[in-house]
Amino acid sequence: MDLEQRISLILKLGFDEKSLPALRSYIDLLWKSNEELNLISRKMNFSDLIDNHVIDSLLPLPQFPSELRKVADFGSGGGLPGVIFALQFPRVEFHLFEKSPKKQDFLKKCQEMAPNIQIHSEIPANFSGYDLVTARAFKPIDVTLELSRKYFNSGGKYFLLKGRREKIEEEIQLAQKKFKSLENHQLKIVPLLSPILDVQRHLVLIN
Repeated sequence: MDLEQRISLILKLGFDEKSLPALRSYIDLLWKSNEELNLISRKMNFSDLIDNHVIDSLLPLPQFPSELRKVADFGSGGGLPGVIFALQFPRVEFHLFEKSPKKQDFLKKCQEMAPNIQIHSEIPANFSGYDLVTARAFKPIDVTLELSRKYFNSGGKYFLLKGRREKIEEEIQLAQKKFKSLENHQLKIVPLLSPILDVQRHLVLIN
């Protein structure tokens, strides 16, 4: 399978057609870099990259908030979903946080396609000043909130791409024990239906 076989689906999921050339360049770079850097998995084939990672990152686009100026993406790795979101929303600043120096170097190359991204290493202890935090397959919810405690306590918003519902509910229960103020936030689990794979995908929204 090549990327062109999925273009109509990518557009149907809401991706901006004007950004397709940049998306093609990003996917090409990601595919070529993965074998050397193990950004996702060296065992992954190209169909896995598109169907299980790129399409996966596009599923929550209809839920993405509007009127954002500055977004943080935790554990950006190979740029999923941070770079794809940055390509979709070129007027929004995306700050990608990634601890691995090799992956940071890869993400810096992605600035050629998405000049609206900035690359950082550690999430600072006083993390704040963002309109939204995104993450995909990152830490459990309680750890994500702990890493951004100041932001969370000031009413921070989260857009978290997760897998199985059962696991999510376990994470939420643990987070509620650690963060009593979570009761004051609106928390929503949104099912995301993959049009290709028979997998469980969910979006966790914390507002």
